[in-house]
Amino acid sequence: MKYIALALLSLTTVTGFAQQKKKTSSVRKKTTATKPGSTNVLTTRADSVSYAFGMDIGKSLKSTEVAYLKADVIAKAITATLKNEKTLLEDGQTREVIQKAIMDIRAEKEAISRAQEDKFFAENAKIAGMKTTAEGIQYLVLNQAEGAKPTTNDEVTVHYKGTLLNGKQFDSSYDRNEPLKLSLGQVIKGWQIGIPLMSKGAKYKFFIPSRLAYGGQAKGNDIPANSTLVFEVELLDFNTNETT
Repeated sequence: MKYIALALLSLTTVTGFAQQKKKTSSVRKKTTATKPGSTNVLTTRADSVSYAFGMDIGKSLKSTEVAYLKADVIAKAITATLKNEKTLLEDGQTREVIQKAIMDIRAEKEAISRAQEDKFFAENAKIAGMKTTAEGIQYLVLNQAEGAKPTTNDEVTVHYKGTLLNGKQFDSSYDRNEPLKLSLGQVIKGWQIGIPLMSKGAKYKFFIPSRLAYGGQAKGNDIPANSTLVFEVELLDFNTNETT
């Protein structure tokens, strides 16, 4: 599965030095013509660098998803720190406060997601033919087959398609026209529980709770944290690994 070894590539475009110099000169001409002391323009290099740091800090804070941050209090803390003045928190305290805030937010989001997920699975269980395992995975048999079944120690070859509950597809071996071969013990818990229910040639549709998938961790840009995953899986083959 491509999400087991996901790599993100970042591209940066660099403009020519001459073009940048021209733009810089233009900016200087504009800023020097403004009134001294204006807070809406960057009149010096120190202004520009300071503002850039401020934007960077702001973006970083937004990414924490702590919605109740106070910009004026943040500014006071930054000012005191830069001036080496006495701060209201010690270094060790800051880490504890930040970590607790982030953990509380994650716990709140997980609780909301779990309630929504529980509601979905309760309704989903009413679909004709839907089966539920003791662990909470639900599945439909799209194509039944008889015979031996793999264990979590075995290597399986499957075709599959993965989607979110909204139908958005995040992965498909069918699209790549290439079955996936992997050790069943190295995939998400939902697959370790679901695929051993199948015999060679069977095709099932699995509804996997987030706790048996990736939990509170997002996977790239395609799978948000706390996502219920839907997989159509076709078991093409498996090789039994004998253990001693």
